[in-house]
Amino acid sequence: MTREQLAIEKWGSGPRRALLIHGLTSSGAGWWRLGTELAKLGYAVTAPDLRGHGSSPRGDDLSIDSYRRDVLALGTSWDLVVGHSLGGAIALACSEIDPHLAERLVLVDPAIDSVVTARFLETVPEPQKPSTAEQVAAEHPRWDLRDVVNKVQSMRQLLPDTRRRTMQDAAPWDYGKVMRELQVPTLLLAADGSLNALVAKEWGESIVAANPNVTFAVVEGAGHSMHRDDFAGMWGLIAVFLRAGSVGDQLVDRGEVVP
Repeated sequence: MTREQLAIEKWGSGPRRALLIHGLTSSGAGWWRLGTELAKLGYAVTAPDLRGHGSSPRGDDLSIDSYRRDVLALGTSWDLVVGHSLGGAIALACSEIDPHLAERLVLVDPAIDSVVTARFLETVPEPQKPSTAEQVAAEHPRWDLRDVVNKVQSMRQLLPDTRRRTMQDAAPWDYGKVMRELQVPTLLLAADGSLNALVAKEWGESIVAANPNVTFAVVEGAGHSMHRDDFAGMWGLIAVFLRAGSVGDQLVDRGEVVP
């Protein structure tokens, strides 16, 4: 696959560059609110459909390595890279190969390792047929209508075995070591542990203790798809992170920086 083959959503035309990497079974269009807000801050935002997702071709395999090659082909030295779920794992995989991938990194409830991800997927049954907008809206009453429509569309575009093949094709992965060695300011966001979360609060706190470049926060009341469940809460944390000159040992909490 080449850069030209990936379908890409774009927002803004400012001097700074941001790359947004969606999660498993989603698409670049799902970043519509974050893309819009970043564009207002002067970012030219790129959000690709990963292989096998959205309008992009399936590709020869759905391993992390293949996803990584596709993303690295889009460029390097981004001012900001954001990755959700599988997209977070891909962002870390890219950072492992290219330490100049991003000036700043935001990981939204990322799929840090394959064991936890497999357990998580067991709690989220794969739909046997595409859901209707009415079904998705009923399951996620907090979602904006556009999020509902985008999710229905991405599920209809998805090949039936994409989720299974992604887990099957990928060698077991664990990017905990990469997290502990990141040299760029990084915001790690976890979903509410009482809901469906990939990142445990205790694990996030252990990363902060090991790496002063990482800031950790839990978006209380929001599940794994926090950019749909509580965009305002998530964006408040990201906006503070982008304004901060450095991470240091600060803790970001619901949009405020607390010493």
